[in-house]
This record gives sequence, structure tokens and C-alpha cells, in this order.
Amino acid sequence: MANNVTYIPLKTAFTIEGRFIDIAHYLDGRSEVIREGHNIVTDTGLGLVVGALGNLTNGITHWEVGSGDPAWDTNPVEAQPDVADLIDPVFIKPVTVSYWDAANNRFSPTPTDTIDVRVVFMAEEANAPLREFGLVGPDPENVLFNYVIHERISKSENFNLERIMRITVRRTQQ
Repeated sequence: MANNVTYIPLKTAFTIEGRFIDIAHYLDGRSEVIREGHNIVTDTGLGLVVGALGNLTNGITHWEVGSGDPAWDTNPVEAQPDVADLIDPVFIKPVTVSYWDAANNRFSPTPTDTIDVRVVFMAEEANAPLREFGLVGPDPENVLFNYVIHERISKSENFNLERIMRITVRRTQQ
């Protein structure tokens, strides 16, 4: 007897949203949020997501910061998804990647729909005008996963710069 089963394809779409927070930790003990905003996932970053689903890559491994183009100070531009490299890289640092429980505003020991990527550029690191950053990985391909252009941060030895990026993957309604 034949099995007459009808398969109905289900459409499931998802979005990837990135949000960053920059915190200056001054040597006198003060801390202040100096910038918050959104980023974009690059075209090559989408390939990293697909590869992760197929267990083909190791994911995000480090954070790059750069000086970008000084003309952005007077003529701001938006980050574009076809960017594959920072314009003017200054410093690269390994990152810590954890799961984030957005509902309870804390780290999670089990997988969630959000990852939290953090790095602290110490007082002696990345001292330059910073206008761009990106999350990169894995070695040896070093794919630029996401990218943002922001107002200049005059990073100096007077403060540590903590960067927090939360990337959320959500199901969207079709």
C-alpha cells in the first residue's frame, strides 16, 4: 500500500540584528557609556552564519578596530554589506563569545537566540582615532562578519575601551 503523504513546505524567515555598546573605563575608576548603536552583517558574514549551521566554521574569533577615513568626520557614511575588510585597521584582539539571556539581562549557560561578544582594549592598546570596527573569524579566512562605522572615538592611554556586541537571530513572520 502506497503512503500518500502530502508535504506542505513551511516558510521560515529570520533576521540577524546586531547592537553594540562602547564603555570607557577611566583610570580614576569612572565608567561611562560613550556610544550605542546598530551594526550590519556583511555579505561574507552571512556565509559564516550558513557555515555555522553546517558546522563548517569556528565562528567569530577576534575584534578589529580601525581609523577609517578621516573624511567621515565631516561627511558621515553608512556601512555597506559588501565591505570585506576595514579601511584602515589599527588593532586586533581576541574576543570572548557567550550566550546572552536578553529577557533576564544576563549570561546564559545554555544556547539562546543571542550571543554576547566582548573585548576590552586596555589603556595601552588601539590608541588612535577609531571610526570603524568589525568582528572577524575564523582563521585563516578571517571573514569580516559584521561591520560598523561610527563617530570618531579618540582612544588614548587615559581609558580602557570595552566593546560589547550582541547579535540576535530571530524568526520573522511570513
